[in-house]
Amino acid sequence: MILILISREDIASVNIGEELLSLRDWKELEDTFDGNPVLSSGGFLMVQINDIHLHFEDMDRKFDEVLGIRPEVIVVASRHRSQSKLRTLTVHPLGNYSSADFGGRSGTLVPSAPREMTHALITLARKAKDLDFKISYEATHHGPYNGSPLFFIEIGSDETAWPEKPPARAIAETILTLDEGELATNDDIIAIGIGGGHYMPWTSEVALTNKISFGHMVPGYATDTLDETMLRQLMDSTPGIGGVYFHRKSLSKPRLRELKALCEDLGLKVLSSKEIPLR
Repeated sequence: MILILISREDIASVNIGEELLSLRDWKELEDTFDGNPVLSSGGFLMVQINDIHLHFEDMDRKFDEVLGIRPEVIVVASRHRSQSKLRTLTVHPLGNYSSADFGGRSGTLVPSAPREMTHALITLARKAKDLDFKISYEATHHGPYNGSPLFFIEIGSDETAWPEKPPARAIAETILTLDEGELATNDDIIAIGIGGGHYMPWTSEVALTNKISFGHMVPGYATDTLDETMLRQLMDSTPGIGGVYFHRKSLSKPRLRELKALCEDLGLKVLSSKEIPLR
């Protein structure tokens, strides 16, 4: 079961929720969650929360307490803000490599959903191909903390984009492909990504063209947090992990050699795009 989370405090989230309601027939269950109806359709449950989602910690446990169901994957529909105001539709995993400035726990990662998240990236690129938005991963960042696999899917990057219907429609249609059984990523290698900018452009391009699904991704500015403890956490919170992919040009040669050696000591295969089959 996939849980879709909508925040009433988030304009883009509500916008995506409205599109989801228009695309399927939803049944209202007897139970409520955070005082709001719980809706069911196929392999999905959809709930609204009253506050912003960044600080809605342990949502899988709370949902289990209310309905006796712990979701396999949680998809959070959200807005995204950036100073660049780059019009972007993004997906990303959650957690904090250092301090927890925007929810979650310091130095703690949330279980990722690499196949589902990368399927969403691929599908979104197709459904939004005629829109004036870039499609991209973002690196792992912010909260809330959660014990089940979770990812955010977002409209960015400012107030002008959040209420627009075409990107919300593309995201809603993308989410609703996640219960179709045959994901575009079922045969993918699962990996963590290290290096690059916050939007992970090269990692995004590799995932769109090669059979690789990324779980957690570490941007260049966070690589100083990578020691054995954090690398083990990256591995443990990326289900099915089969390797690590480095954006080599974004790392100094000494640091790249150091990180590759550390990964190999932990039994993590270093991958190159040449050995990953094309989609």
